[in-house]
Amino acid sequence: MRRSNQLLATLLVASAACALAPAYAGGKPDLSAFIGRWQIDPSRTTMGRDGPSANNILRSNTFTFQFTQQGKEVEMEVYAQYPAPEPTRTQPVIADGKVRVCMSKNPCLTVGGDQKDQTFAWFGMDAHMLARLFWVKGQIYDYSSLTVSSDGKTLTLISWTPATPYWQNIQVFTRQD
Repeated sequence: MRRSNQLLATLLVASAACALAPAYAGGKPDLSAFIGRWQIDPSRTTMGRDGPSANNILRSNTFTFQFTQQGKEVEMEVYAQYPAPEPTRTQPVIADGKVRVCMSKNPCLTVGGDQKDQTFAWFGMDAHMLARLFWVKGQIYDYSSLTVSSDGKTLTLISWTPATPYWQNIQVFTRQD
């Protein structure tokens, strides 16, 4: 029962966040809490978005996000293995709710496919929370929330599909810098 209450709370927060994002009064939030390198913590991560009978893969033990300031914008670099000479994929984090086409040389989504078929939008909830939506060929594919803890040491990414919001990936990352 505790898991279903946690799931319901997560869905309600994410739904409210997505619905209210365009009304965020502060414009684009200060994303400095996200800046830095974040490595996955396998002991606190649960991969389950494909259901209990699926092969829900755990990312590499060195799977890493790196958020960097690029002028006025923030860029998210994703490393399937870290360290690596270059990121596996990149994505601008412009938390204004506008839909953008994936412009990375690799697909923006881990499932692969043609990056030109992938679009996304970032919503800034506040200085410690973002919501991200992904579309593939115009159909919603993924909902995600990214939250930095108040002490700035933990980043949690929760993602789910529209068809099965009760199955989620809960990925926990620790700050590395």
